Amino acid sequence: MTSNVRIGYQNLLELGTVVASSEDAGFPVQNAYDWLTSDYFKPAASGTITLTLTLGAAKSADYFAFYGHDLYAHGGTIKLQYWNGSAYVDCFAAITPTDGAPRLVTFTAQTSTLFRVVITCTSVFAIAVISFGSALSLERGMYLNWTPPPFGRTTRLINSQSEGGAFLGRSIIAKGVKSSLEVRAASDTWMRSNWPAFVAHAEQKPFFFLPDNVGQPLECVFCWADQDIPAPAHVYYGYMGVTIPIRGLVE
Repeated sequence: MTSNVRIGYQNLLELGTVVASSEDAGFPVQNAYDWLTSDYFKPAASGTITLTLTLGAAKSADYFAFYGHDLYAHGGTIKLQYWNGSAYVDCFAAITPTDGAPRLVTFTAQTSTLFRVVITCTSVFAIAVISFGSALSLERGMYLNWTPPPFGRTTRLINSQSEGGAFLGRSIIAKGVKSSLEVRAASDTWMRSNWPAFVAHAEQKPFFFLPDNVGQPLECVFCWADQDIPAPAHVYYGYMGVTIPIRGLVE
């Protein structure tokens, strides 16, 4: 059983050697896969730039995700390719972002020792996070009383008033979104096969969360655990559940 939920946390870029065809020394390619939004990869020139990954052993990928870029401001495109033994082949059609929202796309799984990210842009661009590998698919989707990330806006409002109490304006400080990752009625087999590796990642790093890959493919959130990750518990015989509070960014 597989739902439409996809979690992108495995990043093959962390498992091999990555070489950029062009690189600004002040913004090295490693910045693209350190999971931080506070640093960026930048090429030294515009045009078509490739980030080529060489793996010691063949690995499979069926998702690609990215966030923290300005490609949309310059008409840039981005895609992933794999080496099929004689040529590089597109995993999916090139994406032309229209905004800075996080994106996660899925595709038919491809296995190779060579992958490359191809970015074409008429200006020098910056990008903070790129990730691809095997997506984690939940057995079931989100449950009732769950808040979709785009609706979980967290803001701080600062009102200005005159001495007489008149309303003079308001400042809004955006602080991303709050939601939760709901895992309900997951089989013991699924939990034992998938949960330990995911938790080991989520305890240290952010991840991409796409709650509905089919119905709402653009509602991806770049997120992280908001507090200690609770331990799963049996909710039925042979099935487990857990709720992870998350904070994240959707734009």
